[in-house]
Amino acid sequence: MNRILITLAALAVCMTLTACGTPAQRRADVKIIDPVSVSLPAVAAEFVTSRDGDEHETSTEEHHAEAETVEWRLWRGKQQIVTERPQLGIGELWQLDGQALIHRKLYHADRRAIEFQQDDLKMLQAEPSWQKLSLMLDPKLLEQLTAGGIEWSDGYPLREYQGNVDGTEWHIVMRMDLALPSLIERRHGDFSERTELVTAYPLGQSPWQPTSADSYEIIDYADLGDKETDPFVIKVQAQMGHQHSH
Repeated sequence: MNRILITLAALAVCMTLTACGTPAQRRADVKIIDPVSVSLPAVAAEFVTSRDGDEHETSTEEHHAEAETVEWRLWRGKQQIVTERPQLGIGELWQLDGQALIHRKLYHADRRAIEFQQDDLKMLQAEPSWQKLSLMLDPKLLEQLTAGGIEWSDGYPLREYQGNVDGTEWHIVMRMDLALPSLIERRHGDFSERTELVTAYPLGQSPWQPTSADSYEIIDYADLGDKETDPFVIKVQAQMGHQHSH
């Protein structure tokens, strides 16, 4: 009798494992990555960002230069991060040169770029940490939000963060296998913004590549004043509103 009960119990456990076999196997194969890790996986990803309302920090010129809903792409490597907005024909490049941070705003239609050295970024108070660039958000923000436990969706580990920081309501969902946001929602007064991950690939398997800017004319930010009659520079300065926007 005892042998029969043991056999039935074993069969029940086996059936349970079989029913949950695929998710369990996926969980075992997926590595959970701490967002504050110094070594994040190289990825290529596509996002959609939508905005509703006016954000007071954004200049009128820059607001009208951007679409309400924008599709954009990210390529994240160990020493270089590139973003591109195909709809708008613009992109950004961030590069680590030793310990120094270099930033270029890329204008593909004009085949020109504005380059910011680290001293420029410090002067403009627009010097993000490499970790903030890699995560697409400030890791200190995550520390101020309430974090949920890891949940699994389609075999991917997700962690939800929610809370209010300085009057802004945040709702963030992180893909913990990529250390990349699956969702970022923020709301402040009448303004709201939502960024959602559409798809992601290991960097080496990306189906798209950044637009090559190797042949672009590069203008140093410090030299913009010497080109104040250049129509391109006039356009760029109007969009920037005298402030370097990330």
